[in-house]
Amino acid sequence: MSAALIPLPDEACVALLAAHNVGRISVVHDGYPIALPVNYRMIEVDGAPVIALRTRVGNSLDHLDEPVGFEIDGVDPGHDGGWSVVVRGHLRSVAPSVDVESYPIVTANRDAWRLIVPTAISGRRVRADAMRWCFHPAGYL
Repeated sequence: MSAALIPLPDEACVALLAAHNVGRISVVHDGYPIALPVNYRMIEVDGAPVIALRTRVGNSLDHLDEPVGFEIDGVDPGHDGGWSVVVRGHLRSVAPSVDVESYPIVTANRDAWRLIVPTAISGRRVRADAMRWCFHPAGYL
């Protein structure tokens, strides 16, 4: 069974980023790339979407002004499909403000705010050419 890759428009990518709150950030740490799961919130700064993270000072996310990657995805195994959104940008430090604080992120001992300022956002949906038959236990009572 083959699959089709369907590019997502920018608006759909931003909507997916806004609808979720767990993603993976990629940075180079100690000379090696690493992808870390993070909680996040999409916010707008000067009318542009940015990704807000709350973290601890001195950890792997202290790569300020360096390029970073960010990714979220979803899988629909019953239909052999899914989607992904990839963000490329730079990590910036920001002092807590009313705008950022209005997007609470449940954390403990994380008092440093970081913003991923996107330089590119892209996404795609993967869909099988034909739907696979799905088994569901509730169908057999």
